[in-house]
Amino acid sequence: MSDLITALEYIPAAIIAIIVISNPVSTSTMFLALTERMSDEVKLRTAKKAARYSLLILLFFAMTGLLLFQVFGFSVGAFRIAGGILLITTAMDMLYAKQESVSEPTRDISLMPMSIPFISGPGTIVTVVVLMSGAETLGGDDVGLSLLAASGVFLGIFILIAVSYLVMINSERLFSLLRDEGRKVLTKLMGLIVLSIAIQFIINGIGDVLPMFVEIARSAAGIL
Repeated sequence: MSDLITALEYIPAAIIAIIVISNPVSTSTMFLALTERMSDEVKLRTAKKAARYSLLILLFFAMTGLLLFQVFGFSVGAFRIAGGILLITTAMDMLYAKQESVSEPTRDISLMPMSIPFISGPGTIVTVVVLMSGAETLGGDDVGLSLLAASGVFLGIFILIAVSYLVMINSERLFSLLRDEGRKVLTKLMGLIVLSIAIQFIINGIGDVLPMFVEIARSAAGIL
């Protein structure tokens, strides 16, 4: 009975963890800043594509774990560093935007950076993988309990995508008090925040891979 209660408690905990890590509020502000010059039709299409991409990415990692990392032989740390480098280019565009830069209507931002790394970034992916592993461990030999706990992860993914989509398509209303100057300031501010996030991604990635390099260095020193 206690195992069943633990599995049931795991469901809301998983949902909250996924939503908090992804942070749909930051997604809405980024979407508003990046789609400033897009038509309503293009904004809606972009939001739908970003939501669809994010759903597929998170479901893939929920069902396969870190299989992709193992197949291609790279670590989570390398993934974080790559995401950080990609974000730096977006941040630079936002901070030093030219007339045709980050908000250019022809630029498709649905996959990068809206889906990766904002909605389904490295942090969210790792959270999903860890939660699925925790659900499997929690159930032990009882497959039913494992599936019950894992349902919280899948519910969290679907709820996150729904919330992210809603905040994206309603970003104009959420920030309706902002005028043109206010939106320019928001774009610059978000650019600075994105740059900070990018640098933090890289720092975290280096922290992930550093022990491996230390171990290699020690082994090399031992051989010499």
